[in-house]
Amino acid sequence: MPKYYSPTGNFEVWEEKPDGYFTIEEWKALHPDPEPPEPTKEEKLAQLDSQYNADKAELLTAYQTAQVYGDTETMDSLKADLEALDTKYDEDYKAIEEG
Repeated sequence: MPKYYSPTGNFEVWEEKPDGYFTIEEWKALHPDPEPPEPTKEEKLAQLDSQYNADKAELLTAYQTAQVYGDTETMDSLKADLEALDTKYDEDYKAIEEG
């Protein structure tokens, strides 16, 4: 059986569409889902910290592996990557703080 929305938004089942009622598609077009709220500053900082810590842990693990094998070239490259990560984190943190 077809389903319709009443003018007040009640979801109902009818054999035929009553006057003033809306199909599901019509109702959704008139009442789109709301946009998700913008994350708060605290949520943005928490996400930044989480991603930074994960990225840093990955680089440090790679650095330790290179150190064990005495691969100084890779160690130098990873050190530069760590410094770039720290710089990017500081920039992103400041941008979030300043809003």
